[in-house]
Amino acid sequence: MQTNLMDTLLAARNDHVAIDALPEMPADIEAAYAVQGELVGRIGLPTIGWKIGCTSAMAQRISRVNEPFFGHMFAATTTASPATISLANFFNPIVEPEIAFRMARDLPASGAPYDEAAVSEAVAAIFPAIEMVDSRYNKAWKIDIRETVSDNGVHAFFVTGREQNDWRAIDRPSIPLIVTTNGVVTADGIGSNALEDPMNALVWLANGLAQRGLCLSAGDLVTTGNICNEPIRPKAGDAIVAEFGSLGSVQVTFE
Repeated sequence: MQTNLMDTLLAARNDHVAIDALPEMPADIEAAYAVQGELVGRIGLPTIGWKIGCTSAMAQRISRVNEPFFGHMFAATTTASPATISLANFFNPIVEPEIAFRMARDLPASGAPYDEAAVSEAVAAIFPAIEMVDSRYNKAWKIDIRETVSDNGVHAFFVTGREQNDWRAIDRPSIPLIVTTNGVVTADGIGSNALEDPMNALVWLANGLAQRGLCLSAGDLVTTGNICNEPIRPKAGDAIVAEFGSLGSVQVTFE
């Protein structure tokens, strides 16, 4: 891997220097995942699980892709709701209300391919969440999937809601989403926006990781993609609440 490529990606995070262009564009998405793996290693922070991006038609349209992607999440940028987040270190942040899982046991690569039944048996809990994504590029969200994946799937922050362990009877595709900003309804969505069922996204991830010699592990948190019908772009002073019906809510205040 070229040193300049890693230096550019790290400078965006460590020195708040926006990326004009990658010194070396990965040849394809597999090369981009290799960049991502090296970047995460260079960041050196403990990971707590995985984010899945572009599981909704809206997100795929904006990103000009036709399949999801994944990235790592870090303990240092994960917190419980209600949360207060400074926007000072962001470039082009978007708030993504999502449905997330906590894994009960490993799904090793050697066991793939996995079906829904096998993945469901490995799940400990489900919970509402907000993922913050951020394009660290000067061209904002007009970025190539290789640029997205290389920069760890543009993951920035993760806010968790209350877990539900008795989750199997929950009608995941029908989970409603209502988002309020400063007390005013500003967006909505539904669980089926994530690959028709958030569990489908989790199955996709289990198999996608296995194809690359990676795996889901016991205790991992996995967020399954934005279920909102439109992107939410926060401003300093905004108090955003994402309500997921009976699943619960997540609140973030920005400063």
